[in-house]
Amino acid sequence: MGKAKIEMVIRFLKDMQIEKVCVFGEEDAKEHVELLQKVIDDIEMFYEGELED
Repeated sequence: MGKAKIEMVIRFLKDMQIEKVCVFGEEDAKEHVELLQKVIDDIEMFYEGELED
């Protein structure tokens, strides 16, 4: 996929976590933030080799 694109997707998902907290509040966004973190972790693990370059 390319390092720049992977980093851009991860940055987007992290920004989405912040946006969810701002919109729903910390407590109501908790489940959403955790799900997004699982996706981020999965992407980082799957593309680990590309991110190291």
